[in-house]
Amino acid sequence: MTYQQNPAYGASQQNYGYPAAEYYPQVVIRPTPTNYYQQQNYAAYQAQSHHFIPGGLHQEQHPQRYQPPTFHNTTALPPTPISVTHEGQMSNKMERKSVDSSRPPVEYQLLLLSLAEDYLNAAHGQGSLVALAQREMEMERYYKLVATGLGCLETVLRHWRLQPRLEATVRLRYASILHEETDNDMEAETMLSTGVTLCERHRLLDLKYSMQHLLVRVLYKTKPKAALKSLDGIINDVEAYRHIAWAYSFRFLRVSLSLDLSSHQETIAALQHLRKISAMASNRGDSAVVVTAAVLEALTHIRSSSTAESIEQAQSALATARSHQLNETMKQLPQLMAMIHLVDVFCSLQDFNPAQAIQKMLAMHAMMDPAASDSHWKDDGSFAVPVTQAETFQSNLGAGGIVTKDENGRDVLSFKWMPRKDIYALAYLLSGSVMSHRNSSGGQKAEKYFREGLRMTRGSSASIDTVPESASSAIARLQWRQTLYCYLQLHLCFVLCARTDWDSASASVESLKEAASSITVGDPELLESLLLYLTGIIHQSTGQLTQALSVFQSPTLAFQGVGNALNRNQTRRDISILATLNTILILREPSQPKHSQLDNLLSTVESACLSHPNKNILSAYYLVKATAHVNDPILKTKQYLQNALQAAKVVANTQLTGITLNFMSWKFFRGVVGDQAENSARASQNLAKKSGSSLWISVADGLLADTLEVQGKHGEAEAARKEATAIAEGLPEGLQRYNEAESKEVCQ
Repeated sequence: MTYQQNPAYGASQQNYGYPAAEYYPQVVIRPTPTNYYQQQNYAAYQAQSHHFIPGGLHQEQHPQRYQPPTFHNTTALPPTPISVTHEGQMSNKMERKSVDSSRPPVEYQLLLLSLAEDYLNAAHGQGSLVALAQREMEMERYYKLVATGLGCLETVLRHWRLQPRLEATVRLRYASILHEETDNDMEAETMLSTGVTLCERHRLLDLKYSMQHLLVRVLYKTKPKAALKSLDGIINDVEAYRHIAWAYSFRFLRVSLSLDLSSHQETIAALQHLRKISAMASNRGDSAVVVTAAVLEALTHIRSSSTAESIEQAQSALATARSHQLNETMKQLPQLMAMIHLVDVFCSLQDFNPAQAIQKMLAMHAMMDPAASDSHWKDDGSFAVPVTQAETFQSNLGAGGIVTKDENGRDVLSFKWMPRKDIYALAYLLSGSVMSHRNSSGGQKAEKYFREGLRMTRGSSASIDTVPESASSAIARLQWRQTLYCYLQLHLCFVLCARTDWDSASASVESLKEAASSITVGDPELLESLLLYLTGIIHQSTGQLTQALSVFQSPTLAFQGVGNALNRNQTRRDISILATLNTILILREPSQPKHSQLDNLLSTVESACLSHPNKNILSAYYLVKATAHVNDPILKTKQYLQNALQAAKVVANTQLTGITLNFMSWKFFRGVVGDQAENSARASQNLAKKSGSSLWISVADGLLADTLEVQGKHGEAEAARKEATAIAEGLPEGLQRYNEAESKEVCQ
């Protein structure tokens, strides 16, 4: 047989992508050769293991000198024939034979099984290095080790008749490696089907369920609908026999596979299974299982959040999870507690409630800061959820690593999530997003959070993890980290643009383009749209209006229609709305060749903006509407500005509030003598300084200088004008073309 290298390096189901994608128990089989097969009651192996490992080395005795064996002959070797050429030689060999006869006979099947584990462990020990280097030589060496290990397992299955439990264990191991490392799905399916029949014949329920768990995932790769149908039948059988731990496991698998399909029908099915898990666990007192199901339910609602009702349902599920957080079991599961806080913060971000988001962010910090040194974090990102009542049948600890035993003898469900560093990097991304609207006024905390997250992701990607894992798993994990790095860099660029640090923003964009070019997971097209819009923002903000207009009117950012106006997850639609609003700001100048498109563009996005749940977009629309036609009636313009100001205050958007007040000062108090005009100008200046935008600080200072000049306060006016001029000299050259008389028109 041949072992095909997986060209996509994605055969493994271990997906380090969005947190919801990997909450079902995984097949993680990495036992040592001795413990793994000695459990099958082969006591003779213990006596021989010191004598028949190549080179006379035993891994446990000499770990510092242990090297992967170079044994390539995977067939059983016959006894060496005795030469009878010389009498002396015959005598010596007969004497050696009499000495050797006192030793137990060599059991080559155990030797080959040990060699297989040695080869596979040697391969997985360098999986992270192979994923990081991505060089052909390392990949070839890695897959040679894997192929040789598979060859040893195949030889044992073909040439020896093993005890049923050992044969089933070898078949499971063989199929799991095929599934994870190769594209031989048909062979893995055949191997598992035969193994399930063997387990049923000999009542090996633990191995049978592990094989069925893996078989469903193998089948899902090519026939997802058939896999789900098969899984539903397995769930019914397991629950009929009241094997509760495995019922949890198979239902969690059903949830994960349903969410992976991303259809509305399967999302509803996932929610139904989560509620059944929660009800079953509540009746049995399995608090940790209830919390796990509740957090996943909240996350599922957020992923499909088409209305505000989804946010409320997610908050309700989180309330269920929090009701069990004082349980003693939860103190040993910092992963679940971190998950609760991350989802809770995300709910507030989706609900566009900045004040609430800050409170929840602080609560998340209060939990995660002391938990950083918790001993229950594992390097591979796994954690175990305990089940109260143990199964009545024998549980094999090597049977796939799905339902295992803890040190207290309790059954536990094994889950695979993100390692601790990745979880904390994600927390920095959410924290920076929460503080973005206060970045300039809050000591640039958002930037600090984003930079710390970048440091953690870049450091994790550049370092070699010590956790043994397959190359495909390591590649998937590095891809996820690269995606997280891109979004951290993207958010950093936006906050840098908000405070007009164009040089740093341009440098970050270049780094982002380089990093995004290698992204193949998640939604690369969405990242491309965000990056393109960010590029247009920098062009517009530095006075390169022609280039900016070309970007905003590109097909990628073209507004396609309203769609579901209440959907909070349509990021591409929102980006296209903002690109259209930026286009209007450019085209409102009568000298623009496409100025005639202005009214048409306003009417195109009007419905989407007015019904949008995000008040930031609503405020931006009213502000653009008020400034699009300077000759509109005063009452209409005043109403637009009041609506813009009200929406901006709801979401605490200092930048939009400052821009709106600056325009109101210019529109309604220009040349007016009185305290109201001066107070309006000073309020605009204060908000501009809070926003940290040097452009709008310069504009506000200029407006204040004009107002003070009218009031007769010539000294203060001169000081304000000097400050405005000094700040303007630091702006990009494209913005310095306005002279002192024209600077007033910037507010239009």
